[in-house]
Amino acid sequence: MIAPFRSHNGIDWVDGTVVCTTDDRHANVGGTVHGGVIATMLDAVMGGSVIQALPEDRTAVTSSLTVNYLDPAFIGDTLVATASIRRIGRTLAYVDGTLTRRDQDVPLATASGVFAVIARPGA
Repeated sequence: MIAPFRSHNGIDWVDGTVVCTTDDRHANVGGTVHGGVIATMLDAVMGGSVIQALPEDRTAVTSSLTVNYLDPAFIGDTLVATASIRRIGRTLAYVDGTLTRRDQDVPLATASGVFAVIARPGA
C-alpha cells in the first residue's frame, strides 16, 4: 500500500504492519522520537487495515484518533505499529493499535480510532 506522506517520512507498510527505522528527521527538541511520528504510524496502520478489509469501491478516513504514549521511543529505534479491527459497520469502523520496538512486546504507545467508511473517490 503506497501512500506518499508515509514514504516521504520513511514510514513503510510491511505485511499488514507499519514500520519506521527512526533517524534525526523524526526527533523532537528533546532528542526522542516526536509524538507525531508515533501518531502517524498508528493512524496509518489502523486506517490501512480498515481499507484493506473494505470492498474496492469504499475507503476510510480518520474520524477520531486517541493515542496513549506509554514510554519514549529513541532515535535509531525501529518501530512497528500493528492494528486490530474491533468492528466495521456500514459507515464507521473501530480499530485499536499498538506500537512497539521491533522484536519487543512492550508497548510504547497504544491507540484507538474511529474511521468513517466512505465511497472511494473516482469509484
